[in-house]
Amino acid sequence: MMGYAYLFAQINLQINTRKADGDATGLATIQDIVVTYHGDRNQTLLGTKINGTMREYLPTEGDKIAIEQWIKNDRTEEEYLEIVQQLMDAYCTNCHPYGDRPDYPLETYEQVYQAAEPDQGPSIGKLAKFTHFHAFGMGVFAFLLSGIFAFTSFTPPLRYFGVVLPFLSISLDITAWWLTKLVSPAFAYVVYSAGLMTGVSFAVTILGSLYDLWIRTSTVES
Repeated sequence: MMGYAYLFAQINLQINTRKADGDATGLATIQDIVVTYHGDRNQTLLGTKINGTMREYLPTEGDKIAIEQWIKNDRTEEEYLEIVQQLMDAYCTNCHPYGDRPDYPLETYEQVYQAAEPDQGPSIGKLAKFTHFHAFGMGVFAFLLSGIFAFTSFTPPLRYFGVVLPFLSISLDITAWWLTKLVSPAFAYVVYSAGLMTGVSFAVTILGSLYDLWIRTSTVES
């Protein structure tokens, strides 16, 4: 069941992260990870969203172009009130009121103006919150899998490997999020590699434990 849950977590990750750079085709790429954690400094947060994960909520290409044009025209209040505000009210503020989404409110000119600043990626607060949930959840997940694997009949070196690898890969993955945001987008490669390592570690512990329980034990008994 834990492996099943992790599989769908990865599917969800691919579906959502692969849109980050504006290209929703294929699997998530290094550039998707860069945009997710470091931002795209050549693009605005609002521009990134309407070309990526939020594109589906703007019904026409003209709506998207109108917002992009406002950003290019120095984000004047006059043009906002004339064109952009009605688009925000129609398609954005239902999900981005200040009370429920304080990181990304889009109700007023000042809030939308700020969202159209160069994309710096998620705020420190949002990344800290995500780190808290992810580290706790994945830590418990790894603890359960590693605990089961530790009691298999494999050799001690292999059991040590199976116990340590999940925690190592998760720690490396989360640390690389922060390094990607604060130090360099080059650490996105570490995020990608650590994510693959986490998948491998879970496969080793899950499949190894099942093999030891169902196949290896029955072979020894017979």
